[in-house]
Amino acid sequence: MRLGRILDNYTAEGFDAVKASNLEFVEFCCNNAEEADALIAAKSTILSESARTGVAVSCVGRWNHSVQENGAINKEKAAQYLTLLDTAVELGAKTFVCGCNYDDSISLYRNYGNALEFLGVLTERAKGKNIKVALQNCNWNNFIVSPEHWRIILGENPDLYIKFDASHTYNRHDNYLEELSDWGERVAHVHIKGTTHAGKRVVDDPPAGMDDIQWRSLFSILYARKYDGDLSIEPHSKTWKGALGEAGIAFTRDFIRGFML
Repeated sequence: MRLGRILDNYTAEGFDAVKASNLEFVEFCCNNAEEADALIAAKSTILSESARTGVAVSCVGRWNHSVQENGAINKEKAAQYLTLLDTAVELGAKTFVCGCNYDDSISLYRNYGNALEFLGVLTERAKGKNIKVALQNCNWNNFIVSPEHWRIILGENPDLYIKFDASHTYNRHDNYLEELSDWGERVAHVHIKGTTHAGKRVVDDPPAGMDDIQWRSLFSILYARKYDGDLSIEPHSKTWKGALGEAGIAFTRDFIRGFML
């Protein structure tokens, strides 16, 4: 396993900060079409900074989906995902993370059909390119988040994988250890993000090790399922910002490395 972090910029300063913090890779997450276009345009800069610092690009992701509309896949929007996937391949990423929004204008059956069509084009494009297409388990404009969906989507497409983040499952009040145990062989990428509840309310997403997630049990399951993918720290807190946020990333790094043998 390698340990890295999500980075929200492509600058020399960003890569230098990751290298100085003794992390091995960066992950880039595009939250909309504009951010995807910006990453595609920055490909040469990213390649240059990665080569200069020795910090690899592990993963590229596309979030907040609107690829389904009016009962069908929007071909123009889907084409941008393909270009972003091609960019991820050129950057040497091991994983491309995505999902599919739910279209309320059509039945659940047709939503599954459209999602399988869209994701099938992505996995076909990825074949032979040393990259895995993985579904986010975050439900931000994405309906493929849990075993009830994975049984259908991953059952139909053996080339699809999962990007697993225990905090999303925990925040839905489901059993993240059970999900990881049952589906661990299909997990291609893991996000390291803490979360803390007071009762059933989410309080904050503090550094891993200051939160509610049972990280010892989670790592025991990763080893039992022979997981050999990357571990990506995701800063996602309203409290841990600026200098405190950087201290939180260092705390998470040191905490998680205690489980990496």
